[in-house]
Amino acid sequence: YYLTMKDVIGACIFFSIAVTQGLGLMCLQCVNVIQPRHCHGITYCADNEVCYVEKIISTDGIRYNSGCREKGICKVQNSSSTTLTSGDGLIQTYACTDCCQSDLCNSEGCGEPGIPSTRGPMCFGCSQIRNATDCRTITYCRQTEVCHITEEVEFGDKVYSTGCVHSQLCSSVASRQNAISDLSLWHTFTRASTVASTSMSTTTSQAQTTTFPTSSRKTHTHATHTKHTTKQAVTPPMGVVVVGRRLALHKRYVDCSQCCHGDLCNYECHRLDKATTPSSSKSTAYLPTIHPTQIFHPSSSIQNTWQQSSPTTQATMQQSSSTTQGISNFTIPTAGTVPLTSTISPTSSQTQNNGPDSTGQEFLLAFSKHENGNDADNISLLVTSPENGHISLYIPENNAYINKTLTKGENIIGLDPHLTVDNLQKENKSVHVLTDVNVTLHVQEYRNVFDTGFLALPTHCLSTKYIVSTEPAFDGANPAYVTVAALKDNTILSFKLKLSGNDTIEFKGRQYGDGDFLNISLGRYETFQIAGLTDFTGTIVQSSNPVSVLSGNTATVVPKPVDPSNIFDAQTLSQMIPSVPSLGKQFIVPKLQDRHSFYYKIIASSPNTHVTVGNRDTTLQNEGSFQTLESFNGRSVNISSDKPVLVVQVAKTMQSHYDTASGAMIVTPSVEQYRSDYDVIIPDPPKRNLQTKYRTYLTIITNSSEVDNINIDGKKYDAFNSNLQTVHLNGKSYSVISLEMDDPGLHKVNSSSGSKFGLITYGFDYAQGYGYPVGLKC
Repeated sequence: YYLTMKDVIGACIFFSIAVTQGLGLMCLQCVNVIQPRHCHGITYCADNEVCYVEKIISTDGIRYNSGCREKGICKVQNSSSTTLTSGDGLIQTYACTDCCQSDLCNSEGCGEPGIPSTRGPMCFGCSQIRNATDCRTITYCRQTEVCHITEEVEFGDKVYSTGCVHSQLCSSVASRQNAISDLSLWHTFTRASTVASTSMSTTTSQAQTTTFPTSSRKTHTHATHTKHTTKQAVTPPMGVVVVGRRLALHKRYVDCSQCCHGDLCNYECHRLDKATTPSSSKSTAYLPTIHPTQIFHPSSSIQNTWQQSSPTTQATMQQSSSTTQGISNFTIPTAGTVPLTSTISPTSSQTQNNGPDSTGQEFLLAFSKHENGNDADNISLLVTSPENGHISLYIPENNAYINKTLTKGENIIGLDPHLTVDNLQKENKSVHVLTDVNVTLHVQEYRNVFDTGFLALPTHCLSTKYIVSTEPAFDGANPAYVTVAALKDNTILSFKLKLSGNDTIEFKGRQYGDGDFLNISLGRYETFQIAGLTDFTGTIVQSSNPVSVLSGNTATVVPKPVDPSNIFDAQTLSQMIPSVPSLGKQFIVPKLQDRHSFYYKIIASSPNTHVTVGNRDTTLQNEGSFQTLESFNGRSVNISSDKPVLVVQVAKTMQSHYDTASGAMIVTPSVEQYRSDYDVIIPDPPKRNLQTKYRTYLTIITNSSEVDNINIDGKKYDAFNSNLQTVHLNGKSYSVISLEMDDPGLHKVNSSSGSKFGLITYGFDYAQGYGYPVGLKC
C-alpha cells in the first residue's frame, strides 16, 4: 500500500532534492491529530527508520500519531492490533499502523486521504530560528501565496523567519512579471532598544550554507505511542530584560528577504552580494533575482533619507481616561508649516510650485475593507517617476519587503489585498514606502472592477491634526470608518468623535457617543480604525506625532435610501485626508460629467468659521461643524471662507441599470493647493458581464486667462471630447474644463506659462466608481 502512497505523494509535492540532502527521510511528526495530513510538524529519520502513521481509537474518538520508527518495529506493529489501558483508565486501541519510506508519505495512511494535489504551496513556517534548516514546522499557503524567508541581523546574530506571503508581494512591475527580487537589501529601519550599561557577550551565528548540512542522529527507541524526538531547533532569546536607562538606538536590519515558488523551497535565503553573482547551484525553485547592480544603496546626497526626524513643531499631550476630555495643551502648527521635518530635498516640481506637494520619497499607507467586510480583489500602487530609480515597500504585518526598480514614467505595483484593517483593533497593517527618486503615488482598489482610489500623500505632508469626512451607513453590514497609521513609536492618538444623532460606538466594553474622546497609543507602523453604522463627518483626529489618515465607507448609497432593497449597488468610498495645516479657504467644486447633481460637504477646522457659497453666507459654529449642500443642473460651485475648511464632493448613487450609476467621494483641492504640472495614470479596469463602458474623466480648474496655456500630453483641451464652464470666485474668473479620457496609461498635464491649476480625475461604470485629486500642495 505504501508504494502507491509514495507514488501519489511524489506526484503532488515538488520540493527540491537539496531540501533533504544529508538529513535523511522527512516524515510528518505529530500526536493526536484528527487526520494525518493535518500534522504540521516534521522530523528526519535515522538510516534504519521509516515514516509511520498509526490510528488510535478511544472514548475520545479517533486520533492519529505519526513520525519515524525503526523498520523492524514498524513491520511487527503493522501486522497486529493492540489495546492498551493508561494509568487514568483510558482505553486506547491501536487499530492500524502504516509505514512508508518516501518524504512526507505518512500524510496519508490507515484509510485516510493524503495531501491534496490542488492546493497552495507547502512552506517551512518558523520564526526566530538560528538556521533556516532548523525549522521543523510546515504550513500550507493559500493558492494566491508563495513561500518566503527573511534573514534579520540583530546584535550581531542572524535570525531567520519563514512562512507564506501573498504572491503580489513578490510579483514585479509589468515589465518584470517573472522576477522575484531580493526584497530587503536596502530598506533598513531603526528600532529603539535598551542596552545594558555593563558589557554583554554576544553569540555569533553560523554562516548560512546553500545546502542542508549533515547532522549526527541517534537511533531512537519508541514506546507504542510516544512522540519521536529529533534534534531540536535552537531558538534565540526573544529579548533581554535590562534594568536601567536607555542608552542608545540599536540598528536592526534585514539582510535578506526572498520569495520562491514550489514546495519547501524556502530553506535558505540566497542573498546577493555586490562582489558575487548568483550561484548556478541554487535550487531551481527560485525564479531569477534582480541583478546586484539594480540594488539601490542610499546616496550620501540624500541626507538621512531612511530615518525620521523630529517634528519641527513640538506637541505635548495629556492623556485622560475620561471620555469628556481628550488632548490638552496641544500646539497645532499654523497653515503653511511642515509638521514633519522633511529629510528629502524638494523635487523640481515642488521648487517650481513654491512649496512641498504630493510628490515625495516616503509614504505611509493603509487600506479599508470593501462591501460586506470583504477584502479587495486587487490593490494597485500607481507610481509615476520622472526618472529611473528604486522603490522599497515594507509590510510590517508579515515583516516582508518588496524592492523594485522604477522606470521613468508609469509603474504599477500590486499589493496583498488582505492587508485591509479591522475595526477597533491595533494592527501592523500599514505599508511603508521608500524611494530614491521623487514620485507621485496613486492607489487604486479593485473589487470586480475599479471600486475606489485615492491620492497618497507623502510623509512630509503628514501632520498631527485632521478633520474627516464620511457618509452615513446605509445598512447594517457596511460601516463608515476612520483609519489612522502611525509613523513613529509612542504616538498618542485622540479621536474627538462626531456621530450622527444618538449613535455610539463600543470600544473595550465602553460606549462612546457624539463629543466623546477616544484615546489610544500606537507604535511605529501600527494602524487603528474606528468604524460604525453612523456618519463620522466632523470627527477630529489629533496625535502627538505625525500620522496618516483615511476615511470613508466600506460601501454605501448616496443619499441614504429609505428602503435599501431598492438600490442596485453600493459603493466603497475611500480618501486620504489632507492635514489641517494644509487646508485652504478658496474652492471651486467642479461639475461631474453625466451627472445632473452632486452633494458637497464643507467642514470647519476652527470655531466660528464664516463661509460663503455663491451669494449665501453661513457660519460654522464649532470645530468639526459641517454643512451638506447639493448642486443641481450640472453647475460648478464656488466656496470661500475666512478660516481653512475641508471640502469633499460626493457623487450620488443613481438607481439605474443602464447609466453610470455608482457614487464616489472626492477631496476637493483648494485654490491654494493648485500646482502647475501633474502626472496622472488613467486606469484600464477589467471587463465584466453586462458592464457598460467604464468612463474616465479629467477636470481642470484654471484661471480663465490661462486656458490656452493648459496642455494635455502637449495638446489643447479642445483636441479632446471636452466642455468648458465659467465660475467666478472672489472677483476672479475661473474655467472648469471637463474632458473624457479614453486612453489608459500615463498622461501629463501642465501649464506652459507655469500658472497654477487644479486637476481631479474620476470615473464610473454602472455599479462602481472612483475619484480623487491628482495632486496638491501641502
